Amino acid sequence: MTSEQGEAQAVVVVPRGRLMQLTIVALLMIGEGVGVFLITRALNREPAPAVAAPVDGQTDGGTSGRPGDLVEIELAECKPNNRVTGKLITFQLRVSALAAPAQQQETERLVKEKQERIRDRINFVLRSAEPTHLAEPGLETIKRRIKHELDQLLGDERLIREVLIPEFLQSGSGV
Repeated sequence: MTSEQGEAQAVVVVPRGRLMQLTIVALLMIGEGVGVFLITRALNREPAPAVAAPVDGQTDGGTSGRPGDLVEIELAECKPNNRVTGKLITFQLRVSALAAPAQQQETERLVKEKQERIRDRINFVLRSAEPTHLAEPGLETIKRRIKHELDQLLGDERLIREVLIPEFLQSGSGV
């Protein structure tokens, strides 16, 4: 047997060994996949329907905190700038809030007393906002940050249930 024949045999033997190994691994993976599928299928249960609990332990007497039961309170109109991206963007926005009817007078009184501080906090949130937050269709992050600032400023996180931004206009370079 020449060295060329020995090399040819070695080339043929190596793929068969690898083919056997790959076949075993493939069968094990298929078996694992079928096992995982069957186990998850057996354990899959229908989730229980969600039931909303009253907010703050209140009964559903018009102050439950549902959007239809809440009153709107105008907070501020602002025109802040944002330079986070390196480009100047000017915003014009109106911010309102939803509050429970039982807390409407107290909330309106605090908003009137702290009008300029509220405007300052809203401007701060917009001036420091990241471009991704400004691009959100519902401005969820901006609203959440404004609500946090208002909760801190008013001293009671139960007064304002939700922040609304009914008007939000952007202008400037890059917009």
